[in-house]
Amino acid sequence: MSTSKALATTLVTATVALTLVGCTSDDQPTPPAVTSPAAPALTFEEAYQQVPMDGTARLPITWDLAGAPDSDEVLAARRSLAYEYWIGQSTNWAPVIAIGRYFYTDRYYEQFLAPFTTTTSNNPRTGPVWSKVMGVEQSGTDQATVTFCTDLGYWHDTKDTDFTVREKRGTVQSYVMENVESGDGERHWLADRVLDPDSDRQAKYSTACTKWAKHDKP
Repeated sequence: MSTSKALATTLVTATVALTLVGCTSDDQPTPPAVTSPAAPALTFEEAYQQVPMDGTARLPITWDLAGAPDSDEVLAARRSLAYEYWIGQSTNWAPVIAIGRYFYTDRYYEQFLAPFTTTTSNNPRTGPVWSKVMGVEQSGTDQATVTFCTDLGYWHDTKDTDFTVREKRGTVQSYVMENVESGDGERHWLADRVLDPDSDRQAKYSTACTKWAKHDKP
């Protein structure tokens, strides 16, 4: 089960489609104009520091950054990915959802995150997971698509006591990043779409992703 598919299971239980909070499929209509957070209560740097980039004790994340330099857009996409896994392993989503505006555009936040500000979970996800940057595609100066291969072999519900490592472990997922002016008057890279799985890039990356996604649990 892919990253977004698995949180979608959690979200569908809470009446929303797509996992890890609002995964977007390739065949959806083009989203409206991007907007950004207004009057942030935290600085962006303060919000960034709250997200556990390497995961948590329940769900550690190991990064492989050999596929692309850690540019501003790549780092922003990694923050968004880590943020989603942070939600997946949480029992109380309220404090996590509250800072989603620092990682996603207003359009994405209002559609996929805001409805779950009071959600709790008695069956959080557990890991570990591994994620590799597969490539970055620029679509002009203010948009880029960052593609990851994520090994979800051990990622499962904590209540799944009979869990065994799944055979299809690697998922190709992409974050469409927008560089927009935010409420602090500065420009920031924010995720505006999550493609998980990313069917358009499966052909390019799936073979390498499958070969890579064979890690041993630490």
